[in-house]
Amino acid sequence: MVVLWDIAPDLPLVWADRATLMQVLLNLTTNSLRALAQVVDKVLTISIRHGDGCVLLEFLDNGCGVAHPERLFHPFQEGAQVTGLGLYLSRAFMRSFGGDLRYEPVSRGTAFVMEIPTAQQMERTR
Repeated sequence: MVVLWDIAPDLPLVWADRATLMQVLLNLTTNSLRALAQVVDKVLTISIRHGDGCVLLEFLDNGCGVAHPERLFHPFQEGAQVTGLGLYLSRAFMRSFGGDLRYEPVSRGTAFVMEIPTAQQMERTR
């Protein structure tokens, strides 16, 4: 398996709960590993860049893709390999500290983008 990192320089500090953020990262990584299980040339690309008042972290794998994207982020997914709560909880966690988690359609594989508010942005909204 190849993990490619694309990290922009000079990223700002973000506003998030460390343990919760780690849980979301773990869930996205685990989902990518499951999707890559049947692929010969496994590639996971993790890109981090500065957005408008946030840091954008994208997980892109070349796995099997998502058959029904409209069902993503709903709890207790039928046919889920585990509980079917991972993406549902991950999005809720991200939103709890002003961020978000979204699915991005790609031609091959699967992409999820985490939006994490910058510390500076959160100070402005207080």
